[in-house]
Amino acid sequence: MIEVLSKPADQINLDDINALIASKVPEGEQIEFKENLPARGQTPDPWENGGGQIGDRAKDKILEEVVAFANAHGGALVLGIKESDTKPPVATKISPIPRCRELAERLKLVFRDCVEPQLSRLELLPVPTEGESGVIIIRVGRSRLAPHRVTKTLVCPVRRSDRCEEMTMREIQDMTLNVSRGLEGLEKRLLERSKRFEKEFDCLKTPNDAFGIRLTATPVGEEIRLDRVFWNGSLTEEFRKPQILVFRKHENGDTDQLSGLEHIHGLSPAIWRPRLRATRSEDGDDSGNGLIRNTYQELHCDGLIEWGFVSVSSFYPPRNFHPPSDKPFLCNLRNDLPVVMFANLAFWANHIRKQALAPAAEYALEVELRVLRGVIQITRDSGPAGHLSLGTLQPGSIKFPRYSLDDPDEIPSLLALFERDFWNSLDKDLSTAQGTLEIQKASNPN
Repeated sequence: MIEVLSKPADQINLDDINALIASKVPEGEQIEFKENLPARGQTPDPWENGGGQIGDRAKDKILEEVVAFANAHGGALVLGIKESDTKPPVATKISPIPRCRELAERLKLVFRDCVEPQLSRLELLPVPTEGESGVIIIRVGRSRLAPHRVTKTLVCPVRRSDRCEEMTMREIQDMTLNVSRGLEGLEKRLLERSKRFEKEFDCLKTPNDAFGIRLTATPVGEEIRLDRVFWNGSLTEEFRKPQILVFRKHENGDTDQLSGLEHIHGLSPAIWRPRLRATRSEDGDDSGNGLIRNTYQELHCDGLIEWGFVSVSSFYPPRNFHPPSDKPFLCNLRNDLPVVMFANLAFWANHIRKQALAPAAEYALEVELRVLRGVIQITRDSGPAGHLSLGTLQPGSIKFPRYSLDDPDEIPSLLALFERDFWNSLDKDLSTAQGTLEIQKASNPN
């Protein structure tokens, strides 16, 4: 296994570069080495002579090599590694590139401005080896937006074995058709999950008088294949969901923790059971004569993750209910809950792709709110005063715009976008007075 292709970006270091050389890793379908920035003739690139500009030759060749990976199966271009004269060439030693961190930042702008459509799954990882000089790993995943082209040359390159070649018009047409089919497959998969969600209400005491939320994360491509997700009576240990805590920081400096299912309803799925190429866990709240709430989590061998919650709209409390009442108890949806569930699902998806050795695999996240009957209040806890109504959900289904999970560093901004969408779907504005969201990873996973 070539670590620089699969290891999380924040964990790659000099040891991984040395391992490339010690193992004599050859160039191939997913890796290419460059000793220096490509230049014309014997004249070094201006950057290597201390200049502040990257030469046109270097830009063009780097763009073509990386775009070729994106148009094929993904891969990495490693700058600052000398290769042998053998066929295929193998990594032999480090040849540090000057000011590697600054160069990586400059190259990000080059890729932003010179590739159509833009590469969404691109990582530039500087690894200093001698002072400010070092190696740069440019890593890209297989793109669902392929074919891409370099805007200056109008070339659509593709990686074939250990070479970068120009695609023919027929290949461009075929790739466009195949990508379209892949997106159709994604739509079909998510539609199946939406239809399957309808059956989740059947377990409730009043399945036709209920509401629920479904959050699904599924890989866009086919990079993730998990051998088995259920082992020794439970979810395979390496795939357990990280426990993510979400906080709201206010302008005055105060910080409040947002509540999830465990805090609001005491629900925490823990017992996993096998399913066909999948595993599932549930936890429900029984009022004494039927379930009033239920939550479930699923992980599939193709990397799909789903987390759902369903609840009756109202129920008559049993005799031991506190406080006692002979009136129906109205259930509501706490405003914290969708946000906490979204954050945990996003981090779980990121964890799964790391464990599958496909950290650049793109995930699509879909959120659906469904009310079968009645009007559901969106509330927040007001302490001794009880619950304060912030809005209502009307009967019907709300499917939010699809969210794309690429760079894990963008999860906080993705979460903020979802929260804004959530309030906008209720015809409400997200006030700046509500503060900003912060995310922390708890010490113990679920």
